[in-house]
Amino acid sequence: MGAKNRRTNLLKSLPEKSILILTAGKEINQSEDATFPFCVNRNFFYLTNISQANSILVISKTDRVKEYLFIDDYDEKKEKWYGKKLTHEEAKQLSEINEIHSLTNLNNELREILKSVSNVYLDFKMDNTYFNDVKKSFPNLKINNVYPNIVNLRMIKDESEINDIKEAIKITHLGLKRVIQELKTASNEMEVYNAFNHEILNHGTHEIAFPSIIATGVHTCCLHYPTPTDQIDRSSLILCDVGAAYNHYSSDVTRTYPISGKFNDLQKKIYSIVLLANKTIIDAIRPNVTLTDLQELTKKTLIKGCLDNGLVKEASELEKYYFHNVSHHLGLDTHDASVKEKPLAPGMVITVEPGLYFKEHKIGVRIEDDVLVTKDGHEVLSKEIVKEIDDIEKLFIGGN
Repeated sequence: MGAKNRRTNLLKSLPEKSILILTAGKEINQSEDATFPFCVNRNFFYLTNISQANSILVISKTDRVKEYLFIDDYDEKKEKWYGKKLTHEEAKQLSEINEIHSLTNLNNELREILKSVSNVYLDFKMDNTYFNDVKKSFPNLKINNVYPNIVNLRMIKDESEINDIKEAIKITHLGLKRVIQELKTASNEMEVYNAFNHEILNHGTHEIAFPSIIATGVHTCCLHYPTPTDQIDRSSLILCDVGAAYNHYSSDVTRTYPISGKFNDLQKKIYSIVLLANKTIIDAIRPNVTLTDLQELTKKTLIKGCLDNGLVKEASELEKYYFHNVSHHLGLDTHDASVKEKPLAPGMVITVEPGLYFKEHKIGVRIEDDVLVTKDGHEVLSKEIVKEIDDIEKLFIGGN
C-alpha cells in the first residue's frame, strides 16, 4: 500500500479542521560527544518511509489536505563528520510528500497552519516539547492523541509489510542454520550469540530485531535471559529466541535444540508437549478468534500434556511451568502496537510461542512461529525453519 496510502487512510479517521504533527525522534546523548544509535519512531516511519532523526511530518486537513515534511538542511561540513543526511529531493522521493521544508522554518509555518484548525493530533508516546512554544499562541486548540488511530491501521499489514517480515524471517533462518553449525564446536553461549548476530548482519540487514536470547541449561527457563556468558553443558538444551529486522520490520522466532544433537527421553517428552501446543494453536488461527482464545487453548493443551506424561499431578501446577502469553502482534515493533482485545482479522501477523520451563530439570522449551492471518485461516511465515524432533536431529548429522 505504501506510506502515501497509509496517510490517506489515517486522515479518514480525523475530523475536518485538524492537523497531524508527528516527529521521527531525536538522537540521545550517550556520552560527552557520542549518541546512542538512532531508532526512528515507528509511527513516523510507517507514514513517511523516513528514518532520519529531527524530521517532522505535518498534515493539515481543512478545505484541502496539505502535507509537509520538515528535515535538517543538507550540510556538507557535517556530512564529513556524521555521515550523509537526506537531501530535500531524496526525502520527497522516499515519502511521496512534495512539500519538503527546512526544520528551521517549522515554528513559523506551524503558526500559519494553526490559524485554520481546531484540533491538533500528536503521538502522546513521543516527546512533543518542540510544540510547546507554538501551542501557547493558540490556547483554544484541542490536543488529541493520534496513537490509537495509527495502531488500528498498523495492525493490518499490507503486501509490502508482509514481504518485509518474510524477508526478515529468511535472514533469521540463515542465522539459525549458523547456530547449528556453531553448536558442534562451541564451548560457551557467547560464541553462539555472536555467530547468530554476525550471520544476520551479513545478509541484507543492519538490524537485529531485539537482543538475541541464547540460553542453555537452567537459563532456558529465564524468558529474557540477558547474559549469555555461561559454559555450555553438551547434555543440555539451547533455546534461541531470535530475530532479524528488514526495513525495520521484525521477525521473532524461537527454536530449542539439543546441543548434543539428540534429545534425551525427558527433553523429548517436554519438547513434544510444547510442539503439540504450537501446532494446535496455529491450527486455531482464523479471523474473529482472539488472543485470549489462543491463550486459553494453550493452557488446556499444555495441562493435558503435562498430566498425561506425569510431569504434574494437578492442573493448577501449570502456572509454575508456563507463565507468559502465547501470542503478540508482530510488525515494525517486535511486540507490535495493537489492541490486544481486538479479534484477529486478515492481514494481521502474530506470533505463536507456547513454552514449558522445568527449572528443577534445567529444561526450558519454547517453540515460536510467525503467522499471517488470512481470509480463510492462516499462513505460517516461518514454516521453513524446522521444528519436528526428527528434522532437528538430522540437522546435527548432516546438512541444513
